Amino acid sequence: MKTIFVGDLHLKARLILPLVTQATSQVDAKQVILLGDYLDDYNCNFDAQLYWDELNFLIDWKRQMTATGVNVITLLGNHDAPYLTGELRNYSLHAGIENNVQSTDVADTVAEKLMTLGVQIATEVDGWLVSHAGYCENQQLAAWQLRPLTLNDDDRRNVKEFEHRAGQYRGGWNLVPSPLWADIHELRLAPNLKYPKQIVGHTPQATIDLATGKSRLVDVDTFTLSPTATPPYYRFSGDGALLLAEDGRLSVMQTDWQRPATLSQLYEQRGR
Repeated sequence: MKTIFVGDLHLKARLILPLVTQATSQVDAKQVILLGDYLDDYNCNFDAQLYWDELNFLIDWKRQMTATGVNVITLLGNHDAPYLTGELRNYSLHAGIENNVQSTDVADTVAEKLMTLGVQIATEVDGWLVSHAGYCENQQLAAWQLRPLTLNDDDRRNVKEFEHRAGQYRGGWNLVPSPLWADIHELRLAPNLKYPKQIVGHTPQATIDLATGKSRLVDVDTFTLSPTATPPYYRFSGDGALLLAEDGRLSVMQTDWQRPATLSQLYEQRGR
């Protein structure tokens, strides 16, 4: 089965997912895996309407793809996890549409939408372990990580433990960061011999590198935009490439992400 892997969205679902739809149709892919971080981006954490618009679009897009026979798996990212635990970070959404909405209410509302989306920690495809950030040495894959999460106490506790375990490359103190936080450098320094073939996002890349020697650890986080001081206030950091897998073989699919219309549309969506 042909599967397309999509890197971190960060409140750009309305720009990225139409490209994914086009790519899916082009190669007749029957599965799409989104690698998490649907939420949060530079200077967006007081724009609740942007969060609702993005989440609602994402949920509707998944439903539409499912209706056409395409299975969509949505993984959890470190930027999504705080809304499940209720412990928002400084970059999380802190205001509702009305100024008097409390952060706990915001977290609950976003958490409900993530439950509708059906987020989970990891999945496996053709011998590849797929997660937002990757499994370093001594990390074990557990059954709860391969199913959609719930808001019960056990799942919240497990997600909280993962969300708190950042490694030194991401400002934490853990020698073994969690699959929500492992930086690509930490995965290379402490590879997991039990899961030698992994597909991850989380660490921004200029493009997807399938070069010899790196083909057993593939990072697909190619949609990052960096802020600038002048209009349209963002510039491209990644080329928007997608990863295609078929029977264990990987190839890169290019998109027309890097075009002026992308930045102008982003400016319109965030310029209210």
